[in-house]
Amino acid sequence: MDNSIPLGNFEHLKTLCGSRLPQLEVALDRAEQWMGESAALINGVSFLTSNRLRVALALQHLSMEHHQGVHVLVSQGVIGSAFALVRPQFETYVRGVWVHHCASEKQIADFLKGKGPAGVGKLIEELEKHKEFSCGTLGVLKKSIYNNLNDFTHGGAIQVKARNSTNEVVSNYLPEHVIGILEASTTLSGYAAIAIAKAAEDATLVNTLVEKYQEIHKDG
Repeated sequence: MDNSIPLGNFEHLKTLCGSRLPQLEVALDRAEQWMGESAALINGVSFLTSNRLRVALALQHLSMEHHQGVHVLVSQGVIGSAFALVRPQFETYVRGVWVHHCASEKQIADFLKGKGPAGVGKLIEELEKHKEFSCGTLGVLKKSIYNNLNDFTHGGAIQVKARNSTNEVVSNYLPEHVIGILEASTTLSGYAAIAIAKAAEDATLVNTLVEKYQEIHKDG
């Protein structure tokens, strides 16, 4: 008896995104709109130079770039790799706001020497002592998504199960999961853009970004 199973090709990925399911199309369009609008608003923003702000804004800039990466990967059907980017996008955002609001000058200097800060859980604990984050939203968010983000990034059970069907090993992500991860990445990009505007102390830009994000997502 032949107990072997075939290793599938990557045509399913092309079908998933190439067929342009209506809900996926909407999520991709919203993400693309947000990328364009937020970039146009943030480009050229000036801020008082300091190591603190240079590091904080560079991290948020990277977080927004990770969102662009997720969008490109999803649009090309490279779904597992898109999923893997959301944890670094989240952690980069958290590091950025921590550097801005909490880090000591020594911690920033150590960071620039290649000595990374504490784990993301510890950073969130410190952030939630700051009035801007005292509502506890970041901690709740981490508890609800972090285990899955680890799985996505490190090749855990969720990633493996998404590649196993009854008869073959083939990428088999559900459209609703792809849409969910794309929307989560877009939301994180929104947080990062607003963090940049706040670091630049531009309240008008903060409001404009919030309004633009809400306008793009007004029907969903």
